Amino acid sequence: MALSLFARRLDVQDPATWTPPGTTVVQRYRALEGATVLVYTADGDCGTAYFAAACLGCSYREARNSQRSVRLSESDAADLANTHSANCRAMARGIPETPDDDQAAKIVRSRLWSLRKYGTTCPHYVNLTAFHEDRVDLQRPAGFIKQTMHQLVQDEPDFLTAEPYSSGTGTRFLVQPHPPRS
Repeated sequence: MALSLFARRLDVQDPATWTPPGTTVVQRYRALEGATVLVYTADGDCGTAYFAAACLGCSYREARNSQRSVRLSESDAADLANTHSANCRAMARGIPETPDDDQAAKIVRSRLWSLRKYGTTCPHYVNLTAFHEDRVDLQRPAGFIKQTMHQLVQDEPDFLTAEPYSSGTGTRFLVQPHPPRS
């Protein structure tokens, strides 16, 4: 059997054209050493589109304006991505590995844990936009995030609860505050 000089390679997706599952990429930037920086949005439940920026070469992820602590508009996310790409020296690393369902559920739980407040007695409402920063690493649609939160409501009701929206359609989730220290 003769081997072909032009053996077919496995299909490997180019990071410059890759879109993380559950997102819509609206802009791409090239960092100094070739890494791709994405500006994207994802399914949200706020009625307004919010955006995030993420570098596929380093750990840069941003979904809020650090100066004003507000969610990003497309132009704000683009400005952050452009600034990052102009200074980032990360090489192109390819597409991030897709986590298995258990790892992805841990990413969801970790984000919820980061929203838990100390020194307050009020629960914190959680929107899907809270997961924008994680979407490149999570690589899951909104349905997976909701399903994981429903499971946490069942498994850890002192951590996460759910209630119907006042309109009667859908569920909203509430991260419970840390219990008071004894």
